[in-house]
Amino acid sequence: MKIAVMGAAGGVGRRVVAQAVQAGHKVSALVRRDEQADMVSLYGANPVMGDLEGEWQRVLDGADAVVWAAGAGAAGNYAAIDGQALKRVTDTLVERGPKRLVVVSSMGVDRPEQMPPFLQDVLRVKADSDAHVQASGLDWTVVRPGGLLDGPGSGKVTVATHAPGGSIPRDDVAALVLACLNTPSSVGKTFEAVAGDQGSSEAVQSL
Repeated sequence: MKIAVMGAAGGVGRRVVAQAVQAGHKVSALVRRDEQADMVSLYGANPVMGDLEGEWQRVLDGADAVVWAAGAGAAGNYAAIDGQALKRVTDTLVERGPKRLVVVSSMGVDRPEQMPPFLQDVLRVKADSDAHVQASGLDWTVVRPGGLLDGPGSGKVTVATHAPGGSIPRDDVAALVLACLNTPSSVGKTFEAVAGDQGSSEAVQSL
């Protein structure tokens, strides 16, 4: 499979790139800077220079699937990236393909009022763009991880429509993304994920 990764230099994105290449996939990685291009090249991916607020469409050339792992975070321009950019990518995929899209979103998107105040605005933006994806007609999956950790993954997760509050290593989020791409029954599913006791593939198949 050829996978186009948006947000390829981010914490989850670069792990998706590395794991996808290791699994034998061809990866085109959207990056903005030369040092990011060098990093994804070391992983074995093809870097494509671009910017989600400008020109980025070339990363889609020949792709079978797209992974959205971009995000500005609560301190960044989340309205532009988590909101408008994801909508533009979705609309472009509707027009030209590929049809398969896996979005890394966030736990609490559907209940921002229950989340910490500093996250509520970005979660509302994500809720709007997630809904745009879900109404698009694409073959989408939306993964909503809990608090993200940089430590090594355990390979074990818990997934549910509303998972218990908790955290999850970015390694394990990347593994869940690849499990979704390998599991046709994950199309049309939205789920939360935290550390747990199921392997990624088993967890996705159980949805």
